[in-house]
Amino acid sequence: MNIFGKNQKGAESNQSVKSENNGNQRKAKIYNLIILDKSGSMSSIAEAAISGFNETVGGIRAAQEKFAETQEHFVSLMVFCNCEKRLVYDNVPVAEVKELTSRDYRPCCCTPLYDAMGISINKLRGDIEDKPNSTAIVTVITDGLENASKEYSGQQVKKMVDELKERGWTFAYMGADHDVEAVASQMSFNNVHRFSHDSKGMSSSWNYERKSRMGYFSRLHDYMVTETDDDDEDFVEKTKNLASKYYEKETPEPERITSEHITSLADNEIFVFGSNLAGAHGGGAARIAMNKFGAVWGQGVGLQGQSYAIPTMQGGVETIKPYVDEFIEFAKAHKEYKFLVTRIGCGIAGFTDEEIAPLFLEAQKLENVWLPKSFWE
Repeated sequence: MNIFGKNQKGAESNQSVKSENNGNQRKAKIYNLIILDKSGSMSSIAEAAISGFNETVGGIRAAQEKFAETQEHFVSLMVFCNCEKRLVYDNVPVAEVKELTSRDYRPCCCTPLYDAMGISINKLRGDIEDKPNSTAIVTVITDGLENASKEYSGQQVKKMVDELKERGWTFAYMGADHDVEAVASQMSFNNVHRFSHDSKGMSSSWNYERKSRMGYFSRLHDYMVTETDDDDEDFVEKTKNLASKYYEKETPEPERITSEHITSLADNEIFVFGSNLAGAHGGGAARIAMNKFGAVWGQGVGLQGQSYAIPTMQGGVETIKPYVDEFIEFAKAHKEYKFLVTRIGCGIAGFTDEEIAPLFLEAQKLENVWLPKSFWE
């Protein structure tokens, strides 16, 4: 099977950044492999995927310049769907990587995730396993579950990842529209990031990935400068330590934050407000829901127009929880809607964010539920 695209230039060319060692100064060779889903469901966020990749390459290029004393960077990009699994770039020196365009990335078909990972990771392992001071950062970006692989199974991928983590490789998984944490865990990925399936979520995730990558490069530079005489085993141990903390240095900003001032809704958006069991929508967000978004006087619970009522005035926090749980189940069953949760219970009802926010912990996992910033915090 030919997996190379027209931009493929082979491994480390003679025009790669030259090693200019000063005394015993070593250089780390860092192979940045990005495995990017291009199944049909990625069509709506294709533009953000392309620009995010290009900006990430720009960040790697900047790192190459900033840490030229200690690092050499190479880029591989595997794009995959049922129609093709193709290395657009294969161990190309970052300075030579051309901009990705829609000619190279046109989403279609299904999601052979295991095959894409197995093919590209195995090839990279063969390319660099005998090179001293070499390591890899493998980032997978997908918006759906595996459904089309023929050459590799999930168990084979997991075994491969486990072996390469012992060699100091870093593995990161960014996902949307599926149980991201569970899927990543099945493949032994310990750096995991969930994004919302829209352009904003895609862009935010790429930004988080770039910051994590730059943090890794900076820490590796510090190690290479201070530990110039260590052997390859020490290098592997150091990269293993860095790999385990790849997504640990900073907490991503939540992407699904409800605006504090909602005056209009898109056709698929639902305004979630605090009510009372009598459905007397006389003040606060309840009044806005009735005046603007179809809330019904006398209906204190559930969907009404483009709003959803959660009663908060009937007692303590424990009396609110069943209605929040009911809302979460409703949101799970209606992924066609985007639910904008307001600070329910934190106005007229008199509760604090600290009391109400824990009720929505499960909702944080739902990509169609937006929460107030204070609930995330």
